[in-house]
Amino acid sequence: MAVAGGNGERDQSNSPPVNLRPENGFPERYIVFGVGIGIFLVLLGTIILFLGKNQVASSLTICVGFGLVLAAFGAKVAGSWAGWSATGAGAMAVLLFIILQQYTPDSEAGLLKGEIGGDFSRVAEIRIIDEEPMYIYRDVQVRRIKFIGVGKALKSKRIRIQVDTIEKEPGKEFFEITGDTDKIRAAFAKDTLIQWHFDYSARQVTDGEDVILAEQDAISPTAFSAHDDILLQDWWGLKAFAQEVVKVFDLNLVNAAIEDLRNDDTFIRRNARDSLASAGPEAVPLLLTALRQSEDDYRVRLGVIYALAEMLRADPAKGPAISQELNEDDFPLLVKAAADQDKTIRYQAAEFLYVLQDPRAVIPSIDAAKGAENEGIANNQILILRQSGADLPSNEKNDIVKQLKDPSINLNNIVKQRSFSVEKILKW
Repeated sequence: MAVAGGNGERDQSNSPPVNLRPENGFPERYIVFGVGIGIFLVLLGTIILFLGKNQVASSLTICVGFGLVLAAFGAKVAGSWAGWSATGAGAMAVLLFIILQQYTPDSEAGLLKGEIGGDFSRVAEIRIIDEEPMYIYRDVQVRRIKFIGVGKALKSKRIRIQVDTIEKEPGKEFFEITGDTDKIRAAFAKDTLIQWHFDYSARQVTDGEDVILAEQDAISPTAFSAHDDILLQDWWGLKAFAQEVVKVFDLNLVNAAIEDLRNDDTFIRRNARDSLASAGPEAVPLLLTALRQSEDDYRVRLGVIYALAEMLRADPAKGPAISQELNEDDFPLLVKAAADQDKTIRYQAAEFLYVLQDPRAVIPSIDAAKGAENEGIANNQILILRQSGADLPSNEKNDIVKQLKDPSINLNNIVKQRSFSVEKILKW
């Protein structure tokens, strides 16, 4: 039906409808595809927002989807806000993003605040780490430290406190205590300002009678369950939108940091450990060479094992690259460190091997498990075996179980005292 141009009378002829074609001959199926993807992104961004995840990721996802829908339809849109005007699908998407950022409540705003009292006379430095170190103010006069974390919620599965001391004996210069995030989160929910007590001798932090953080000598499988969700966490946290910074490996800096592990200055040793942890997989051969050459040097042993564990803890996806830099002869050294008499070294080495899941750790772990002297060492070696040997053939797994059940070995006595079976612990 058409309207006549001259006298306003309607044309009642049965002329066929006009077949509208996509502008510029753009294929129709691509238009439908673009609209579908755009709507999906809008819905995804809305879900991210309702789940309370990263607000920037939510806004950006919604706006990209909105822009795709407009562009697919070829809409020529225009708008203005706060004195600014924009024309076109892309410009409207940017304008919408700015508006959403302006008016969407920031779910990450807020601070986590607390105080820790106790005897810090032998503490050179103390760091509280969630995903990143928290800001700490130390009041020496009243034997108290105050700390602040950005955000309303703790992010990692474990909270760690690293303590560098002024003591010079092996095993006393550095230690790390850890706590379960759920228990610590409950403490924050209970009080607006938490007040804990630091017991230097016991190496633990308490909230009243409850132990919140303590030194660990054996790893726990539940502490690593979040590693399977790395890619999902990166998406929610907007890391997928960030450009990865490529670091250039510097041989001289790595060698200098390894040498600094022996320094008498507490802060130089701390900085050296952090520098080595961020050096990347290319530094692994140098770290193992230093460990092999100075195995009896407590500071080198601590620094190397800490750097390896922190390197993998920061990015578990680097596991294959780290494994590629390790040789067969390196694993007896690493497994031995997982049975070290120092609890911190033992824990760090065991965590590193557990997350690494390299089958070359199996044979030395069997030997270490057989000679385990206490429950913590036995626990570490069995869990390392469980992860490292997960992909072994069934006959090899059965042979390992048979070796570990030998009544003449230390492990058998430890397991019996705990009323466990080797098969139950391995879970193969």
